[in-house]
Amino acid sequence: MKQAYYLTFLITMAIGLGAGPVFAEDLPAETKKGEKSGTWTEPSTEMKFVRVEGGCFRMGQLPLETRLLKREVGDYEYKKYYADELPRHKVCLDGFWMGASEVTQKEWVKVMGFNPSHFNTDENFPVDSVSWQDANNFLEKLNKENKTDEFRLPTEAQWEFAARGNSEDVMYHTGNSITSKQANFNGSIAFGLNLRDEYRKSPVKTGSFPPNAYGLHDMHGNVWEWCQDWYGEKYYEVSPLKNPPGPEEGDMRVLRGGSWFRYSGHIRSATRYKNKPTGQYADTGFRVVKSPQTAPEQSLPDKFIFSPDF
Repeated sequence: MKQAYYLTFLITMAIGLGAGPVFAEDLPAETKKGEKSGTWTEPSTEMKFVRVEGGCFRMGQLPLETRLLKREVGDYEYKKYYADELPRHKVCLDGFWMGASEVTQKEWVKVMGFNPSHFNTDENFPVDSVSWQDANNFLEKLNKENKTDEFRLPTEAQWEFAARGNSEDVMYHTGNSITSKQANFNGSIAFGLNLRDEYRKSPVKTGSFPPNAYGLHDMHGNVWEWCQDWYGEKYYEVSPLKNPPGPEEGDMRVLRGGSWFRYSGHIRSATRYKNKPTGQYADTGFRVVKSPQTAPEQSLPDKFIFSPDF
């Protein structure tokens, strides 16, 4: 369903969980993920940032997710749209600052002077209908205003690390289920433990739902969020252990997090999507990271990889 907008998911998806635990194995204490340890406000926009301390985590699709997705769409559709979330692999990141919420229309207008959003009835809605290039134009101006070069889009690895919020062995930062009281998504379709729920059919004000353990709001749903990386279907197979930057080239840029238009199977922490960097869509926005550009460690992929066959 990642490319073919929603055709696969018009069928009812009330799926019972099969027996068997979620694969879990505690990391050693020295590689535990960091906790929120500070906040900061960018002066020109009043954009709120939270500190995400560095650490290591297992990036990618859980065995439970593999089972649910295969049951829902079948092997062919699974391989076409979801197999790029594997192999699950270990990643270690330096710390960074991340916007507590998606960039709002108010913040966008302060920097750019106009509002491109389709859903423009509230300035505290996330900005939408912005391309990857538009987001980088915003960041270029924000950097110039602050006399820095550290504001940018998150890498895909930074995004997933932050989204999980110390919850790497479950599908969402809320656990293995999520409700419309915890995120804004298309609740009209069931998935796994997620029963049919409210479907608002538009974005909502950023910060309308409780944050994750790092103090980040709306990492699941509301609007898709652009990442800095080029999309690579097989990148997880060759990803460096430390600070992976994504492929060196490509045709598509990565999107993460799902949106108000997507059902709960598409707002998982592991969900990967992609689009043309010039694409502008009414369910797509972004959030900002502040950190120095860090060169990846040149090493072979870590062997902390898990087979989807269980």
